[in-house]
Amino acid sequence: MIRKQILIALGMLAAVAVCVFVASRAMGSHAAAPLAVAERLALAARWMLVPALCLFAGLGLTANQRFLRADAIDGGPTAKPGFLEINLRYNQNTLEQTVLAAVAWTGLALELTPRDLGLIPALAGLFAVGRAAFFLGYLYAPWARAFGLGLTFYPAVATLVWLAIRLFA
Repeated sequence: MIRKQILIALGMLAAVAVCVFVASRAMGSHAAAPLAVAERLALAARWMLVPALCLFAGLGLTANQRFLRADAIDGGPTAKPGFLEINLRYNQNTLEQTVLAAVAWTGLALELTPRDLGLIPALAGLFAVGRAAFFLGYLYAPWARAFGLGLTFYPAVATLVWLAIRLFA
């Protein structure tokens, strides 16, 4: 168990390092011209396509698995879960991460300076890489999904904490 905990911690630490690097490169990268609220919200909405596509891919894989397996076609639990179970877990986690990202990115769109709005597309890129790493890691071993989870979860947590501090401070 200790070995798995160390591997998970290393995956999460690597994800945090990547997130900090990407955020530092994205901040200040957008045009400095002021943007209306509608333009800011449109920016966030456009980039929400990335999490939606990640969820769409997972749902498509699940539908395909259910269609091709006699023990899964009715939508119930299967005798040999394997790949289908991983798909279902990926879908559930991706939906959860998508909800957090939607709230976080909308808040960022409203609160960031115009120059820092480049953070939103950068977070969308991290989200896509994170979901792919989560899924592939899960196929390898459940502990190996830590890096991918970290690329989607920690940016959302940091953003939501930052937004809460701005709101309540």
